[in-house]
Amino acid sequence: MPAKTKAETAEPAASKAKRETKAAPKTPASKEEPKTQAAAVASQPPKALDYEQLLRRARERIPPEVFDHPRFQIPTVDGFMEGPHTVIRNFTDIVEVLRRDSTHLLRFLSHELATAGEERGRQAVFNGRFSIPALNELLKRYTHEFVLCPVCNRPDTEIKRVGRLLQLVCTACGARTPLKGG
Repeated sequence: MPAKTKAETAEPAASKAKRETKAAPKTPASKEEPKTQAAAVASQPPKALDYEQLLRRARERIPPEVFDHPRFQIPTVDGFMEGPHTVIRNFTDIVEVLRRDSTHLLRFLSHELATAGEERGRQAVFNGRFSIPALNELLKRYTHEFVLCPVCNRPDTEIKRVGRLLQLVCTACGARTPLKGG
């Protein structure tokens, strides 16, 4: 008998494999097998990391100064007393930060101080001598009443007149709050 070459010995093995695949009966996909990859992933047990761990890990990667400084800070009064008058040097800067009409803020301060006040250039001048901490406290009260939303506590608000009433309308959450005075 002659010796078989490599090609001859390999050929019967390949034809044997073909015969085995043809002989194996094809079974339809059972209902228990996942039909898509998403279904397979959903049926697996939950991973070792849960939501709280992922959240904690994400917060650790955020720089700490993000949590230290709020997005909005109530401005402080830079003022001085000049004779019988009190001058707020940075009045227009305060108005810009609060995004309110300067006459509205001036009327509020004049009413609360029970004195006359006027705007001179970038300053506000009030008749009488008032301490800077007292003015800062009034500015804080004004901010809480007329700037910050009482629902979401954000400064993204506008004062709108609806009929004869003033409303504080929040552009962040959509809340509408009636205001005193007007």
